[in-house]
Amino acid sequence: MLRKLNKAAIYGDKAEKEETEMVSSQEYTLMEKRMAELEEKCRSLQNQQAAVSSPEKEQILTAALSRVDELELQLSETKKTLDEATARQQEILSYTEG
Repeated sequence: MLRKLNKAAIYGDKAEKEETEMVSSQEYTLMEKRMAELEEKCRSLQNQQAAVSSPEKEQILTAALSRVDELELQLSETKKTLDEATARQQEILSYTEG
């Protein structure tokens, strides 16, 4: 009765008017099975999260960002060298044509 009073206080008169729906044993066992599968999936996800902890993720991300910075620097140096080679080529072309 106390539970109904609490529900009534929260949900109004609706809680007292609700009728209890009977669940068959087959539906109940199916629900139990689905709950067990869901719990197993949750445990699996928790284990996966534990396998790659936050500090390890941070190290992986830091290493990846460091590699990106290195590649950007190499690309910048390569572009500079290419620009210099293009300028020399233009200089040679103008000398040979002129």
